[in-house]
Amino acid sequence: MFSFLRKKSKPESIDEIDVYGDIVREFNETRLIESSGFNNLVSLVMAITWVALVWDDLPPLVLSVWLAMMVLLYFCCTIVQHFKLYKKDYAYFSADVAKRWYFLAVIFVAMGWGIASTLMFPSEQMGQIILAFMLVGVSASGISYSNMLWVYSAYVGFILVPLVARLFYIGGEIYYTLSGMTSFLLVVIILAAYRINKSSSDALRLSLKNEDLIKNLTRASSDLENLNQSLTSEIEYVKNIEGELKKARDEAQRMSRSKGEFLANMSHEIRTPMNGIIGTLQLLEDTTLTESQHEYVNVAYKSADALLSILNDILDLSKIEAGKLEFEAIPFDLRDVVNDVVVLHALKAEQMGIYLNSEIDEAVPEKVVGDPTRMRQVLVNLISNAIKFTSEGGVVVRIKLKLKDEKEVLIRIEVEDTGVGIPTNKHQKLFLAFSQADGSTTRKHGGTGLGLTIVKQLIGMMHGNLGIESEVGKGSKFWFVIPLGIAPEEESSTLVVARVDEAVKIEGRVLLVEDNPVNQMVAKKMLEKVGLQSELAENGREALEFLKRDSFDAVLMDCQMPEMDGFEATRLWREQETLSESGHLPIIAMTANVMEGDKERCLVSGMDDYLGKPVRMAELGAVLQRWIKSAEQSD
Repeated sequence: MFSFLRKKSKPESIDEIDVYGDIVREFNETRLIESSGFNNLVSLVMAITWVALVWDDLPPLVLSVWLAMMVLLYFCCTIVQHFKLYKKDYAYFSADVAKRWYFLAVIFVAMGWGIASTLMFPSEQMGQIILAFMLVGVSASGISYSNMLWVYSAYVGFILVPLVARLFYIGGEIYYTLSGMTSFLLVVIILAAYRINKSSSDALRLSLKNEDLIKNLTRASSDLENLNQSLTSEIEYVKNIEGELKKARDEAQRMSRSKGEFLANMSHEIRTPMNGIIGTLQLLEDTTLTESQHEYVNVAYKSADALLSILNDILDLSKIEAGKLEFEAIPFDLRDVVNDVVVLHALKAEQMGIYLNSEIDEAVPEKVVGDPTRMRQVLVNLISNAIKFTSEGGVVVRIKLKLKDEKEVLIRIEVEDTGVGIPTNKHQKLFLAFSQADGSTTRKHGGTGLGLTIVKQLIGMMHGNLGIESEVGKGSKFWFVIPLGIAPEEESSTLVVARVDEAVKIEGRVLLVEDNPVNQMVAKKMLEKVGLQSELAENGREALEFLKRDSFDAVLMDCQMPEMDGFEATRLWREQETLSESGHLPIIAMTANVMEGDKERCLVSGMDDYLGKPVRMAELGAVLQRWIKSAEQSD
């Protein structure tokens, strides 16, 4: 009922009067103002009537001034009441100020009637009786002021006390009697107002208390009911918890599947055109080229690999979060990895007018044991970041030997630039996923904000430590210290890009099932390079028609195609082979589906082998040579 006032109550830790006192006071103040309009009007009418009755007996100037004052006070009260100035704050005064002025106006009205008892007291007995009745009537009509006891007490006091004094001053048995009766009336009126005020305030307090009590009882009843249910239905409660946990697990699995499906679709859509780019570069490199052209193709090939690594970054982040990222431990030349990454970014640095150098400590072993792919991934991210944020000067990559024993070395790798620098309070934010030090960075320099996150997690998973030293305007230095094994001298490893062996020539016919025109062209040319003839089917349905009317030595099957995908086509052909008891036809998946589990899905569907896009020519030749030879031997 009075919940709109509850926001001003004091904390429950103090006594009850303090809890509800402010609420009751504010409510009574508001109710006094809202209900006293009639009282004010009665007072004004009485004032006008009184002036009219004594106009001929008293000085007109005194009466005019007195009546003007009463009218002015009436309008002040009416303005506050009519415009509800007591309910809301304004720019020049608050609601509390309006209330105080209203109470003062009421008291000034009472003082005006007190002045009438003293300065305008009539000499005739009839006039005196009329004035006394008017004063008593005005006092009684002001009963609505009893909402605030002090206001009403002051009101009737200022009206009747001067009358009592005046009657007592005149003297005589009648006037003494009237003075006593008026005094008695004054006390009775104030006591009645006190009782009314107390009853009203107590009722309001009781209502507020009851409202809180009802809420507490409702809450306690609900808690008791819940407790009773949990005590009497323990088995059911446990089952509900298990159900909720199952729902939460299913929801988490659903979200994980959605995320995996999104990443798989994105990976497929990007790898499909990347297969065309990398495949075309392989075909171009196998043609007659000048030394400069060969260099350009090599740079383009490495750049395509770097572009592919952006996709791998996102996939790697997903694998890291799922705890499924695997690391190799093979011998590799750290110098070759560093030089390859520097050469890859040299053209970009040159275009930006900055230098890109590498400094490698001679004490660093020639061969170390670790994961060269992940090491390259870390360096690519750090160097590309350094170049991106450097407009003058350049970038230096330093490789230093920190410690060495018989089996392991501790390597410190630094990537230092002379770029914009990073504020100290932004350092930690750099390593959060999809975050950059400044929100404007993405608009100005681009980037996904994943690079440093992956770098930090990769280095941590390789048991290393990552750090940053940077100052705004003076550049940045990203460094990491990582342990690597020492490769035995007899072992060697060379990082080379896979190329087709010109000596490998395979005879036979292959059905190429591919819907992308660029990938169709690239695959057909690659097949020609290894000596194979090919027929083209653009979806699984066409592939089945070809297989029914012609014979092939192998099938290269894409997985995602319109009308019928590769999985369905493979399943139907294997059923057909079983019914016709014909020989087993090698079907090799050649697909952009490279997420974890995709290879297994292809094999389970009845395919014999798997090639992930982008396809390297050497890998394609090796796989086809293996399966087509097997087919010949079976014949």
